[in-house]
Amino acid sequence: MMNAVIQSTLSNIAIIFFMHLCMVEILNNENRLTPSFAQIGRIIVISSSVIGMFYLPIQYGEYRFDLRLIPLVFFSVRWGWELAIPTLLITALWRLVLGGEGSVPGVVFGMILPVFVALVYRSIQGAGLHPVSIVFLFTIGWFISDIPIIIFVPDGWSVFKEIFLVRYASYVLTALLLCLFIVNAERDRRVKKKLQYDADHDPLTGLYNIRYFQKAVKAFTKSTKQMFIVMIDVDRFKTINDTYGHVTGDLVLKGVSNVIAEVAYAYDANNVVVGRYGGEEFILFLAVDQKETMVSLVEAVRERVETSSFYTEKGTHLLKVTVSIGVSQMTDCKMFQKAVEQADKSLYDSKKNGRNQTNYARDI
Repeated sequence: MMNAVIQSTLSNIAIIFFMHLCMVEILNNENRLTPSFAQIGRIIVISSSVIGMFYLPIQYGEYRFDLRLIPLVFFSVRWGWELAIPTLLITALWRLVLGGEGSVPGVVFGMILPVFVALVYRSIQGAGLHPVSIVFLFTIGWFISDIPIIIFVPDGWSVFKEIFLVRYASYVLTALLLCLFIVNAERDRRVKKKLQYDADHDPLTGLYNIRYFQKAVKAFTKSTKQMFIVMIDVDRFKTINDTYGHVTGDLVLKGVSNVIAEVAYAYDANNVVVGRYGGEEFILFLAVDQKETMVSLVEAVRERVETSSFYTEKGTHLLKVTVSIGVSQMTDCKMFQKAVEQADKSLYDSKKNGRNQTNYARDI
């Protein structure tokens, strides 16, 4: 008998961990999916797993049960009622359609009430799950799901005592293992996201680095808007570094980058890309309907930097920080490098003509 119990238990556990792999796949591709599509995917995966366990019950003598409680409770806590309710409706209706003597008590005590408890727990404690809370939740869920045995089965208390250890152990141990796998998967995802962020962003300013900036600009290949490359350089930055030190220089670069990003993204976050080109130079991509909009935005950046306050590492106010700007038009994303060179030449003209000004390439 124990061989049959072990085999059927392993079948349920296999379904649960296959479900986990599917959920991890959805999680890893979440940035490619719309929120609603990702949620539908989660509902389908969990519902399919629960339904699959209906057909592979754990057999203990003449008694049959399954581990449907684990995905229902676990993901009700993790994802809330938006996932719990549709999943519960799908699986409960499926179980009722299958019929059988214990279908109604199984749905009420083995599905609805444990999910309700899980949602109450979430509303009080939040979505976090730890080993102690898992033992607590699944102890309650196990006991609720076993109430029909005590009430409806002849000599139910004796039956309950006979099978409770197998049922309880299978619930709690599988839930703990699932928690361990999910915690590891989420930790790996956080590490990957951080590594990806570090690969795409400048570590000092948090702006895109030039490699990712160029990649982001290529997304505008089919744009019908007028496209411009703007090069921005902090005036007399070497003097700031030599006079106040590199820490103050870094503070100035952070401050200037914040001003550029704030002004640019306030214009239109969907048609602007901001990056650090290198050293004290920043690069800005704009896609606009009219050239006048570009001129207005570029001047807003220059004026905002000029009127902003910057401080040394000791809190001393710097007299003034300004930027020189060069702008070129980019007719095609394939001409990116040429547009950068033209904007850089215009930037040099701004420096040569007295700094704190904007110069435009001849074709604008």
